[in-house]
Amino acid sequence: MVNASERRVNGCPAAPPRRRLTRRNCDLVPAFCTKLSRERSHCCLRWIGNSHSDTGPENMKPLFVSIILASASPVALAQLGGDGAAIRAVSAAEQAAMSGAAVSAPLPNAIETAVMSDWFEAELNGEMGESVSEVARRAYIQRMFQPIWTRQGAESLQNAAGDLFEHGLASDEVLDSDLEQLIDKRFSAGSEDEQAEADLALTAAWLRIASAVSGGLSDEGKAATSGYGSAKMALVSKKLLEAGQGRTLSFQDFESGYPQYAALKGALAQYRDIRDAGGWLAIPEGESVEAGDSDPRIPAIRERLSVEGYIEAPESNEQMLLADAGKLQNVSVEERNPEAGGDRRTNLFATKSIKTSAADPMLYSEDLVEAVQTFQQRHGIEPDGVIGPKTLSALNESVESKIARIADSMERWRAQGPADAHYIWANIPSYTVEGWNGDAREISMKSVVGMKSRETPTFNDEIEYTVANPRWYAPVSIVAKDKLPKLRRDPSYAQRANFKIYDRSSGAEVSAYSVNWNDPSSASNYRLVQQPGSSNALGQLKIIFPNQYSIYLHGTPSTHLFDRAERAFSSGCIRLEQPEKMAEWVASYDGDERLNEVRDALSTTRNTRVDFQGRMPIHITYMTVTVNDDGTVNFWRDIYDRTEGIRQVERMSPIGQTASTQTVEATERG
Repeated sequence: MVNASERRVNGCPAAPPRRRLTRRNCDLVPAFCTKLSRERSHCCLRWIGNSHSDTGPENMKPLFVSIILASASPVALAQLGGDGAAIRAVSAAEQAAMSGAAVSAPLPNAIETAVMSDWFEAELNGEMGESVSEVARRAYIQRMFQPIWTRQGAESLQNAAGDLFEHGLASDEVLDSDLEQLIDKRFSAGSEDEQAEADLALTAAWLRIASAVSGGLSDEGKAATSGYGSAKMALVSKKLLEAGQGRTLSFQDFESGYPQYAALKGALAQYRDIRDAGGWLAIPEGESVEAGDSDPRIPAIRERLSVEGYIEAPESNEQMLLADAGKLQNVSVEERNPEAGGDRRTNLFATKSIKTSAADPMLYSEDLVEAVQTFQQRHGIEPDGVIGPKTLSALNESVESKIARIADSMERWRAQGPADAHYIWANIPSYTVEGWNGDAREISMKSVVGMKSRETPTFNDEIEYTVANPRWYAPVSIVAKDKLPKLRRDPSYAQRANFKIYDRSSGAEVSAYSVNWNDPSSASNYRLVQQPGSSNALGQLKIIFPNQYSIYLHGTPSTHLFDRAERAFSSGCIRLEQPEKMAEWVASYDGDERLNEVRDALSTTRNTRVDFQGRMPIHITYMTVTVNDDGTVNFWRDIYDRTEGIRQVERMSPIGQTASTQTVEATERG
């Protein structure tokens, strides 16, 4: 015999007799409902409805929503859906609509059955995480299992799906259903089960788009700030209900808030326009070209650079002849740069007089050299103006490849989660570390990152403290690879490099001459500790954010490396060009007292630790595309080969033709 408490009504356990609810104790509704487990919470509304046999469960649903809105505590509302904002999104007009005959009872029943099924949970959980399916389920509970989607809302969803293109996403990769077919199915005269399935599929489609644009609706696995998950889930639920009514026409609320993301959207549109205009042709291989050389590829190189805006588009032969009347001009170094020294670009012309002439299109002239230097700077190449193999390879990267790299960097920004108020951004391919406050880049400096064999990992964390005049505890791996060979050749290296050596088993300091450095186990049996000083591998300061990789920011005595364009020389940690300034910038957000502590520590030679009260977020990323403040775009070398690969242009530029002829032919092919 089945107990009364175990009887089931439409799949729900019968309400416990002593918890029968009436109008006199409706204030108990929120507490009663929210104490239930996730799997049984939907039954609460049915129990409440069944307890009012005089009015019937369907007609009572608007009343129950009003009761919940009026009497639920913030805690109870949070249990039903984030901070309660999503529940409050059900307006009085919507509640009234629920009670009428707009939707017959069988359809909500069909939706309820589908929502609580294993199919619905598996449909969402497999892609977006358990919290997302929970939000969708609660959204339907908040609407008493009435359909979420009106025709206006569904059609707006179909239009908003076009936003995916602006984010470098393809709709067919995000959506597994045809929205037009779903809309027809939802509002057709089909069965209630079919309409319910279509409504849930529209909800799943909306969630997939929101997830794709935001980089994932679930916070699982993200190094996010406290409360990130609940706040985001409340926003998702609220926006889902609004979208169903046709009130939200875009997914802007889910976009990454980092300034670089918006800048990359602009870059994506820019390079798609270049692609649609025909892109560019490849430059044939050949000998390196230096300033003042004559080379038949020069017109093609000039044309190539003009497409991306590095130099003005070349004029036709007739215009060039009219402008210059065929007269060569000899410009000496002294005329160009009468002052001694000069910048790097001027010094390119220090060895010979350069002929610049519009009538000599094969000449590698000054204006083109400057354009090449700018191109090199924005592609992570030494800006020497020489068109060598690296520069030629960068020139021949296809526009499609650059578009793909922009989209890849946008995806990496989406994965960072919600934007922080202020943060450090250390980007590996650009060899830069920056401090950001909102939309403003407040500090920027060069960095040295891990070499190819000792890659710097990507992750997010929070800075906890800094150490002035640090000691360097050489890792076993570095001792084995770098230090043992030097100690085997000459044990006095330890003293010259300011190392103290300790026996790991006893902790006692030992002499370098007493250790058998030929024994490979000596790397792990002895600890090498470099004392503070000018030769210390960490420089004057290190900035610590404890992590599983033992990665941190620090200074370096090898400051000459910052003069190089490519700076992958470290063993994994990130060396800073100006570590003291970065530490002071971090401390400035922790108050004047902390800032003064950092400055005082740097003014002495003592090993001093300064703990930060606040936690400055740090993002160590691998973005091969970044955007400057003026909107110009940088395409950095993929130093760790982490992207899908840089693709080259297949169409080759003809050599020996005028620039105007090349332009016409490229347009005809494009």
